[in-house]
Amino acid sequence: MNARLAVFALATLAAVLPWFSASRTRPETGTRFPGWTQAPVRGDLSPGNLGPRERRFAEQFPGRVGVFEQGRVSWVIRWVDQPTRKLHPAGDCLRGAGFTVAPAPAWQDADGTIWASCTARRDSERYRVCERILDANGRVWADVSAWYWAALIGRSQGPWWALTRIEPQPR
Repeated sequence: MNARLAVFALATLAAVLPWFSASRTRPETGTRFPGWTQAPVRGDLSPGNLGPRERRFAEQFPGRVGVFEQGRVSWVIRWVDQPTRKLHPAGDCLRGAGFTVAPAPAWQDADGTIWASCTARRDSERYRVCERILDANGRVWADVSAWYWAALIGRSQGPWWALTRIEPQPR
């Protein structure tokens, strides 16, 4: 019985080991940040300012974080050069800031692009929040966790752009 248990343990370890070794041995892309003008967002963006909380987060983030305005729409754009759990859904940040977040149907922009979507509410504020992640080969994820695992095991190559679109909604 001990031999069976040892074989089972080794087989399990052999199946799981590539997942862990990928996270330790996968090199960073080595790609230099191309600048915010290369972010895959249509139209002109006006730079905004990171608040104190966002600046602290950006200091620890494996990539770059920028905030931009485009008319009524705000953008949080993150450029990432390695798989990381520090890239998480916008809803997590909004909940931490005191918003009530609810899932919403996928949103399609004027170009036909599909985005993951949620609503965020706090007091009289209401927003539609849409997001997606793009890799260097044009693959797109609406789910951060799906992106993370694809990136971690090498099924997606970086660098990646994580785009979050925040639009005020009528009350």
